Amino acid sequence: MGYQLAENQGDSIAVPQLVFARLPELEEDWLRVALYVISTGESDPGFIARALHLKSAASVRAALTYWKGAGLLKDAHPNRSRAVLAAGNLEQVPRRRLTTAEVTHAAGNDPAIAALVQECQRLMGGTISERDTTILVSLYTEDKMPVDMILLGVAHCVGLGKRSGSYIERRLLDWQRNGITTGEAAEQYLNLLAVREEREREVAELLELPSAQFTRVQAREIASWYEELKFDRAMIAEAIATASPKKDVRYIGGILKRWYTEGKRTVKDVIAQSNLTAQNVQPVSAENPNAKRVLKGVPRRVPEFKKNEV
Repeated sequence: MGYQLAENQGDSIAVPQLVFARLPELEEDWLRVALYVISTGESDPGFIARALHLKSAASVRAALTYWKGAGLLKDAHPNRSRAVLAAGNLEQVPRRRLTTAEVTHAAGNDPAIAALVQECQRLMGGTISERDTTILVSLYTEDKMPVDMILLGVAHCVGLGKRSGSYIERRLLDWQRNGITTGEAAEQYLNLLAVREEREREVAELLELPSAQFTRVQAREIASWYEELKFDRAMIAEAIATASPKKDVRYIGGILKRWYTEGKRTVKDVIAQSNLTAQNVQPVSAENPNAKRVLKGVPRRVPEFKKNEV
């Protein structure tokens, strides 16, 4: 039984030929992302992930990166809030904030707004400006953030010494773009941040650094040791000892990734493999001139001895 296209039952969109040309090589969901972006002009990974019910914003970012390389997308103009499509030149208007009058009107219809402002004032240590009030209320009314999520964000930023409404707005919108849309999700994220900070302090201690002052790239690298590779303090300490005296986070990460690829999950695995390698290396001799210049059975570490004082 054959099929044919039915009459158009709604609006249609033009799909660039390059999308069809890439069909055989596309990863899962990349076509869905492309069609959604072509249809709506939306390029926010978190928003797209929620709209398409995808697992994470990270998969959307990978798809957007692919389509940019393919020529479907290009970088947004620095003064625009949304990416501009190479196909169709579609845009979205910038996000909107309420005016002071609109905040007053909205508060009369929704008691949650007055409670939100009052609790934000308590967290921020006093009366907040009209501008900051419009920012925080707009997050609730325009960006559809729940009150508990906003309050957690305010408390977190104040804890960092940041009380500016603009700063709090950027942080909360960043959370939303990364799929954090509820108070529960925000609380889990903040707990994860606290754990990461403790792990950074742990790595700084192992590296004998005075404080855990790592760049964002280094912090992400350190987080991956624990969260992706699932290594513990002992394994990280072993990698640092192996890298010594080179105290470079990226270099140490390379050692850990190599061990992970080789199936080494514990320090015992590393030692066992090291000793096995040493036992399989033959010393140089007349009968074996091509052997490596390593003594057979060399221990993994040579203990240091101090001469007795006379």
